[in-house]
Amino acid sequence: MSIAMYDDAIRSLRDNGIAVLGTKSATEDDLNQIETRLGVALPVSYKKMLSEHGALEFDTIEIYGWLSQGIDAKFITNVVYAAERERADGRISETMIPFLAAGYGPFYVMECAEMNTDGEAPVYEVSTGGYTNGKDKLADSFGEFLRNEVRRTLEARAQGGLEFGEDEDSPPSREFISEFWKDRAKDFE
Repeated sequence: MSIAMYDDAIRSLRDNGIAVLGTKSATEDDLNQIETRLGVALPVSYKKMLSEHGALEFDTIEIYGWLSQGIDAKFITNVVYAAERERADGRISETMIPFLAAGYGPFYVMECAEMNTDGEAPVYEVSTGGYTNGKDKLADSFGEFLRNEVRRTLEARAQGGLEFGEDEDSPPSREFISEFWKDRAKDFE
């Protein structure tokens, strides 16, 4: 079911003319390296994203994944680097996989210790201080989370909330981004 949600999300982006950008697709060997290094089985919908896109970017969303530099890439968008860094800082448990920063403090993780029989893990929003300071369940799977993010993106565009100006391919201004995240941060006060 969550694979269908993932596929629906990608199809919706393309059908609505939103560029779906990726890096280097992960091979089966790459996926095995990631799982071995992080000591967890990855959720199936996230593995599909890794094998199709490597890392995934659309609109203002940048999901961590596999990069062309390989398993030791020292970029936050490398899921291995992000997980090892957050684990070392004590912000996530050894079974959590971070995949997206909110941009205003909290970040999103898949909790692989709670993997269901379909091979999916729930998604949580983790507070800036780390999982011991609070986490909120947002979705039952990465596929569901992605589908929901795509729907929010499409709704915001339809309402003019995230329009970037006359040229829809132009990036948002720094002022727009700053104000957007300041307003979003109020949700967590």
